[in-house]
Amino acid sequence: MTKLLIADDEYLVLDSLKMIIRKNMKDIDIVATASTGREAIEKAIELKPDIIFMDIHMPGIDGIEAIRQIKAVNSSILFVIITAYEFFDYAKEAINLGVSEYILKPIEKSKVIDTLNNLCNTIKQNRRLLLKEAELKERINRVIPFIESQFVSYQLFTSGTISDIEFYEEIFNMNLRQGYALTVLLKNFEGKLKEDNLKLSLEKQNFYEKFSLELKRICPCLIGNPLLDRITAFIPSEKGIDSYEIRNESMKIANRIIDRIKPGTGIEYTIGIGRSYEAGSFNKSCNEAYIAASVSNGHAVMHYEDITPSNNIPDTYPAQKEAIFANRMLTGNLQGAGEAFEEIYLWLITNYYEDMDKIKSKLIDLLFVIEKALPYKASSFSKSKQSYIFSILKTNSKEVLKRQFMDIISQLSEEIQEQIRSERDGIIPKVLEYLNNNYHKEINLADAARYVNLSYHYFSKIFKDEAGKNFSDYLTELRIEKSMRFLKDHKISIKEVCFRIGYNDPNYYCKIFKKVTGMTPTEYRAVINIRGDDIG
Repeated sequence: MTKLLIADDEYLVLDSLKMIIRKNMKDIDIVATASTGREAIEKAIELKPDIIFMDIHMPGIDGIEAIRQIKAVNSSILFVIITAYEFFDYAKEAINLGVSEYILKPIEKSKVIDTLNNLCNTIKQNRRLLLKEAELKERINRVIPFIESQFVSYQLFTSGTISDIEFYEEIFNMNLRQGYALTVLLKNFEGKLKEDNLKLSLEKQNFYEKFSLELKRICPCLIGNPLLDRITAFIPSEKGIDSYEIRNESMKIANRIIDRIKPGTGIEYTIGIGRSYEAGSFNKSCNEAYIAASVSNGHAVMHYEDITPSNNIPDTYPAQKEAIFANRMLTGNLQGAGEAFEEIYLWLITNYYEDMDKIKSKLIDLLFVIEKALPYKASSFSKSKQSYIFSILKTNSKEVLKRQFMDIISQLSEEIQEQIRSERDGIIPKVLEYLNNNYHKEINLADAARYVNLSYHYFSKIFKDEAGKNFSDYLTELRIEKSMRFLKDHKISIKEVCFRIGYNDPNYYCKIFKKVTGMTPTEYRAVINIRGDDIG
């Protein structure tokens, strides 16, 4: 429904317009009328009409001035001038103000209808465009966080100039040619996290969202996705500004962040800040920020340049990250394994930045850790491992080393999953055969799991996935099916049938039989006797 306000000091004109519109325009709602310019202004502000019919010559504030004042408050309203011939010069001035149309007195019915139809179509089109624009903005807002984390992740783990940095600068409307890293290191968090404990993961996500919100309120920045135990932000800095000035400003930002997110968070953390570099060397600033956060020695914020010789830079390899990495490899979570490796590799290049031999040595050790954790002998992996070891010994590029390792874990992940699929394909037929031969005995899920040498919980999951029902239901249906064959032989009593299929209580057997088949064993016997089924 389109809202219309009519402003004219002639009652005959008002009545004529109302009659024309109400008889011919069902989608127009006349929300009010006004007889003076001041009244028109007041009602326009209060009722927010879509269209205003405005007479130029009214007592007090004239129509032109009323339009000017209303447009200053609400520029989206469409105006139609109502005028006599002698006021046409005023009408031309109104059109210069952006008035959509004018109607001459005396009022013509067809002119009013055509004008309103045209304006309604314009309003509908504007609303569609506005809706499309809102949808587009919503889509962009959904995509931007991914582009933001992509930029930070690329800068975090690689070196060199980004070829399309202009694209990112245009997207985020900020200068990204130079900047520094601000890293939040979550203290003692990774050790608690273990297998992605849900509560701790939620705490971490809530902390990340609050940190991101507050940092972006303080300064322009880009923030990467949270890693296992840290969050890294890229904060632009202008070229030519003194490094000491940037350093002091960065400390102010970090302290303001702490003041803002301190209330209501139960997570302990420290903030480290790296030096300002050109975008292609941002990973250096990331390394420095991580080191600064690690050696804070009781300080909530530490800048890399404030580290003194008395600060002990940690050199303890994070073995717990290896366990997370290996577990994700074995469970087929290649993306999660890749993220864990990113963390390990970041630690390596942070602590052994100039020592390529140490980085290579740790990567080779990691290959043996993976191989040792495998539940079976992976011959193709052993060959790949030897080939990889040979190749990294000849490589002096951190980026190439990382890419080669990612390739080999991708290959290994496929091999592990193929082995799991192969094991499943062989396990289920073996279990079904075992049940078919032992259904008459007192067996349970644990017995079947032990038979195929699998853990109780793992066997329960794959059995239900493959058989389409849980172990207990399958065994029950199998026993009832076997008993139906015995029941065809009238020489065998129902009690004996009960014992033959592994039940000790005939009453319980009858109850289960009826639950599965809808009738008692006796009723079933009577039915097959009437049908004349052969004794199987």
